[in-house]
Amino acid sequence: MNQQVFKNIMLFLALAVGDIVFTNRISLSTYISPYIYHFFVLQLPVRTSRNGVILLGFLTGLFYDLIYHTGGAHAAATCFLALLRIIILPAFISVEDKDNNISPGIYTLGQGSFLFYTFILTLVHHILFFNLEIFKISSIPLTLLKASLSSIFSVLLIYLLSLLFYRKKRI
Repeated sequence: MNQQVFKNIMLFLALAVGDIVFTNRISLSTYISPYIYHFFVLQLPVRTSRNGVILLGFLTGLFYDLIYHTGGAHAAATCFLALLRIIILPAFISVEDKDNNISPGIYTLGQGSFLFYTFILTLVHHILFFNLEIFKISSIPLTLLKASLSSIFSVLLIYLLSLLFYRKKRI
């Protein structure tokens, strides 16, 4: 089995366990509901095919829909995140990065670019997910607040995970 495939499977399993066991139990307020599972899609290698990224986004979201009984909200939000990743990622990588098939991470993109990339895509994911979950026009301002606060907390968790589990490659 390819080492990159094995690494991605292990990351998916680690994020699933982390999300289900730990972040699902975090209750700082009714406005903070962090999710970190979408980091799996964010860090897929840059040469992963477009269809592959969208399919993996859908399957990741579907997995969470089955666990949390959210009726497709996770799958829709993660599919949209995957599509947006395809559009946005080229702004953060060079031709050399694409040739080397990097995984967008804290050490490959740099801290600033990594945080910006992760925050923008996480915010869009959370806005879509929480709007689909609540699905009331009158709740949009509240949903935007919840998505913003949850995104900040989610990105903080993803950042800490990246610092803990990804090593800077020595040249």
